[in-house]
Amino acid sequence: MYTGTMYTGTLIKDLIAAVDRVGQRSEQQRIADDQELHAIYAMQIPVIDGDRVFMGAA
Repeated sequence: MYTGTMYTGTLIKDLIAAVDRVGQRSEQQRIADDQELHAIYAMQIPVIDGDRVFMGAA
């Protein structure tokens, strides 16, 4: 005899909605990461031959 919980018809809908929310959040995070990476690249200073560039501490 099965004594488990009987699920309503909304279980699948709830699961699909949860997956959709996770997908939307991951897409928003990807966009934010891309924007941050773009900003980091935009801050790069071009190095011209002959210019001395010192990196780090001596």
